Amino acid sequence: MTNSIIKLFLFFLLVVLALVQVTLLLGYYLAYPKTGTEAVAGRPEPAAIQVSAILTANDPGVAVARVRTAVVYITGHPITATSSLPPGVGIAFTPTSLPGDKMGSGMIIDPAGYILTNYHVASVMTDIRISLFGHPEGAYAAEVIALDAQNDLAVIKVNTGFPLPVVTLGNSDTLEIADEVLAVGCPFSLEQSVSHGIISDTKRTVNIEGRDYVDLIQTDASVNSGNSGGPLINTAGEVIGVNVAIFAPNRVYCGVGFAIPVNRAKLFLMKINKQ
Repeated sequence: MTNSIIKLFLFFLLVVLALVQVTLLLGYYLAYPKTGTEAVAGRPEPAAIQVSAILTANDPGVAVARVRTAVVYITGHPITATSSLPPGVGIAFTPTSLPGDKMGSGMIIDPAGYILTNYHVASVMTDIRISLFGHPEGAYAAEVIALDAQNDLAVIKVNTGFPLPVVTLGNSDTLEIADEVLAVGCPFSLEQSVSHGIISDTKRTVNIEGRDYVDLIQTDASVNSGNSGGPLINTAGEVIGVNVAIFAPNRVYCGVGFAIPVNRAKLFLMKINKQ
């Protein structure tokens, strides 16, 4: 009888100890959930989410994908020479095209087909044709809508019959030296080319083919013949400049390029809208 009572007591004691252990383990698990790949479903580690968002927002590949479909290749028959300077002159010049060609880049700013580019691109061509990203069927005819010789800006329009992708215009007033940027365009007829660099200066004054340009963005992102009118973008995929010129002793890129601040282009676009 006594042995039975002892056995029963030990059984209940073991049950109580087991319940206590389970309770302690459950309390510890709830108080200190596992993180990383073993995190509780629906409760991922907040720090991991923040890091992922930062990496995505500043990924050059993501930035280019946001703008690339709205960058166009512009061609046309020449009206006048782009430059009167002989080859080899070591000052800045507008890299529209090589001698004998007339080509440049542009960016779609409205789904209806309005395209922002340089004055020295649109004003030296007749029979302007636009090649769109992802449309190998051929080029579309375009017409000049507005020209701004002083700021070297222009708007042309293409009629496609369908809405077009557009770029996002950023804020060039927030640029800092050493900010990461990318140039997108069509150098040497190589459509949708991308180069990478940084902001070297935000208010550079240079003489371009006999005329002073003030407060240009200077960058070391590669810009060559055919890049004129294409976008300079930040790592968020926003346009912060319009590529306009390079400094090159032999008229080939050597690490110094210039872009018109996008906020100046916005003022030009506002004037057009008021007309």
